[in-house]
Amino acid sequence: MITSFKDSQESKPKSLNSAQKLSHSQLEQIPVRYKGWGISTKVINGKLWIRWQHPKENFPRYGCPVTEEGLDVTIGNVKFLINLANKLEEEVKSKGLCRLPSNY
Repeated sequence: MITSFKDSQESKPKSLNSAQKLSHSQLEQIPVRYKGWGISTKVINGKLWIRWQHPKENFPRYGCPVTEEGLDVTIGNVKFLINLANKLEEEVKSKGLCRLPSNY
């Protein structure tokens, strides 16, 4: 069962094979954290989705379906996007720019 992500780039889920054997309802109950971001799974229209949320938000705004390449590749893509978002936020802070409040 996937239980956690470490903050290193080399980290991988502990076991993907056992996650593939779980039922849809069990897969929806696997919350993890990566660099402060919350990552969870959800079955939408019979397809497994990975959803993630910013540490300052209270719901998973972002999501994508698990691709045909598998859970490992999809999680790698999610980690890339989280790393990119963190890098962009750091850049904004370092340049003294401010983020406009979102209206959506």
